[in-house]
Amino acid sequence: MDFAELGEFGLIARLGSRLHFRSPNVKIGIGDDCAVYECAGDKYQVVTADALLEKVHFNLSTISAEQLGRKALSVNISDIAAMGGVPVLALISLGVPRKLTVKFLDAFYDGLDQISRKYGVELAGGDTVASPELFYINITVLGEAKKDRLFTRRGARPGDKILVTGSLGDSALGLKLLRSPRRNWSATSRDKKTVVEKHLDPEPRMAASRMLAGSDAEITSMIDISDGLVQDLGHICTASGVGADLHAEALPQSAALKRICSRNRLDCMEFVLGGGEDYELLFTTTPEDVKKITERSQKAEAPIAVIGEIVPEPGKLSLVAENGWREPIRKPRGYDHFKRGEKG
Repeated sequence: MDFAELGEFGLIARLGSRLHFRSPNVKIGIGDDCAVYECAGDKYQVVTADALLEKVHFNLSTISAEQLGRKALSVNISDIAAMGGVPVLALISLGVPRKLTVKFLDAFYDGLDQISRKYGVELAGGDTVASPELFYINITVLGEAKKDRLFTRRGARPGDKILVTGSLGDSALGLKLLRSPRRNWSATSRDKKTVVEKHLDPEPRMAASRMLAGSDAEITSMIDISDGLVQDLGHICTASGVGADLHAEALPQSAALKRICSRNRLDCMEFVLGGGEDYELLFTTTPEDVKKITERSQKAEAPIAVIGEIVPEPGKLSLVAENGWREPIRKPRGYDHFKRGEKG
């Protein structure tokens, strides 16, 4: 069996099965957006780590050093937001190749500092080593979440509604534009900028997370969309032992995505369902709590849309058309490190 056959998540499960020690203080280990361990008082510590490798997650010809610094920290903060937590400090380890300059690293750290100040996350340490060829970034963020408002992937129940912040697919379309600079795209510069910036400079939905954590709404599961809507919803369904119906007409799409896809004969749904790195929050709640959440979201940084409901059949995902036609979503969509090449 090789890596391609296992896939990214099969490999994670295989490696995790070889680890047998379990600490009584660790409440959630491998398998969610953050590890969670118990500490004194009414809070859990939440921890997340993310690695970014040149030519896999980013290309230095399409992203600036400052943008890369912002994105590297933002995507970790998004994981903390997905647990209902607040980030506190970060540790960063770098593998630096000789081709980079001090000026590049200065700009990279300027980007890190911007996000650090915006979300109150101290860069408190880490490690730096030489890399033979490619730039490597690894960031660990530690945060806190109230014990009675910790959100996880496990807990979605049949009848729960599925909600998402913001819009979907822009990041994946932006990446497509970046990878095809010579193509004569039929699109305004403003629309192109909108989708490209969503990819290069994502915004973690901390305000929406704090709004949900501070509400009395029952959030039964949550995840951030990093690998694609269908794939990340699949993680919730697998962890919760349920399935899901998605309503095609309810999936939120930006005006820029619609216009670019229409003018260039692209299928919007391919980006909406399978595009990764949106870093929107995908969560489930009871039908009774939907109204209070959507009303509160009008004052938040991003609107929240109801896009489907949880169904009893484990692992069954369906796309429901406006006329009621139900189409099974069979093919895996989204990003898998061991089944594709460069991510961004």
